[in-house]
This record gives sequence, C-alpha cells and structure tokens, in this order.
Amino acid sequence: MNDASASACSKGLCGDEMEFYLVITHNIIIGIKFYTDGCLFTKACGTTVARLALKKSLSEALNISPQLVVETIGCVPKDYLHCSILAVGAFHKAIADYLLKP
Repeated sequence: MNDASASACSKGLCGDEMEFYLVITHNIIIGIKFYTDGCLFTKACGTTVARLALKKSLSEALNISPQLVVETIGCVPKDYLHCSILAVGAFHKAIADYLLKP
C-alpha cells in the first residue's frame, strides 16, 4: 500500500511473518491491508483483524485482542492460537507506528 499512514511487521516464533498497512483519517481506520507468508490460520487471523478494524476509531481498534479474533473465527486449533497473537501484535504495532509519528 503506497499511501499508508502507518505500517508494521512482526515475525512469529513459528517463522510466519505478518505485515499491516493502515490508512487513518481523523483517528479512524479507513483502509487496511495485510500481507503474510504464513499458514491458513495466520491468513484467517489477519483477515479477521482487518475486518474487525475497518472503519473503527483507533481506541476501538486497540480493543481487538487475540481472544476476540479466535472467537470470531470460531475454529482455531490450539496448536495455531499463536497465529492470532501474531496478527494482533503486528496490527497493534502499526497503530503504534501511527501514534508515535511526529
């Protein structure tokens, strides 16, 4: 995304990577894209974070948690719960990138 207001990348212990790109106007997320080289569950978690965050204020978006992502998906095996942590962590880092810009 060329016009991103903020971005961040995280790498999980499993080796999966997740990148988030946010377009923010008046503290509202009006655009969001992500990239991952991860497994099916990492992709599902990234998609869910993006869907939950779109058109939300930054304060609302910061309430997105790994537990909320897993509950929204509804069928994440225990061995893949770390995927939700990776997705939410990268997303929160992108918000921090925006908030910390001068």
